[in-house]
Parts: sequence; C-alpha cells; structure tokens
Amino acid sequence: MRPSNFFILILFISSVACKQESSTLAPTQMKLIMWDMITADEWLKFAASRDSSIVYKKQQTSLYNKIFTLNKTTKQDFYSSYQYYQLHPTEMKLLLDSLSAYGIRKRDTITNHLGK
Repeated sequence: MRPSNFFILILFISSVACKQESSTLAPTQMKLIMWDMITADEWLKFAASRDSSIVYKKQQTSLYNKIFTLNKTTKQDFYSSYQYYQLHPTEMKLLLDSLSAYGIRKRDTITNHLGK
C-alpha cells in the first residue's frame, strides 16, 4: 500500500470512528482483538489435532475471555461492536482491509527477521 493511500485510509477510519455509536469499539481495537482471536483459533486447531483430549469449544471460550481481558474489553462489548460493523458494510470492509494489512505487515516482519 502506498503511503498516500495509507494516509487516506487512516483519515477515513478516523472520520468513521467519530460517527460510530459511543459503545462501539474503534476499528483499531477491533482489528487487534480479531487478530488475536484468529491466531488463537489457529493455534487451537493445531493443538486439538495433536491432542484429542482438548475440548475445542471450552478452550476457545477460555482463550477468547483472556483476549478480551488483555484488550480491556468484554465479550458483550466486542460482539455488540461486531454486530455494528456487520450492519455497516463499508466500515466492516475497512476493518477487514485493515486486519488484512496488519497480517501482511506481521508476516513481512517475521520474514525479514528470519531472512537476516
């Protein structure tokens, strides 16, 4: 993403954040929580494939609760915010695009670090 496009995206997200309901989590916070949830799910799938004693749903709930605590939010706040984004497709697209870009940056950081 070119720097000018990134700047425009940040401005748009900022303006959208101002229009959100006050209880809705900001896109930057949602992005980080969703990233943690996706990462936890992938780790849990791997762990469950190696250990049949893992009760997937119970472990997932436990991991999600830890993620909410680490991100200083609640399950209710997250899911009500997620519902808000589902009802606002343009804002959801921006959130998902930001999440994707975040993942690419993390991958590139790891790749660059391993390549040295």
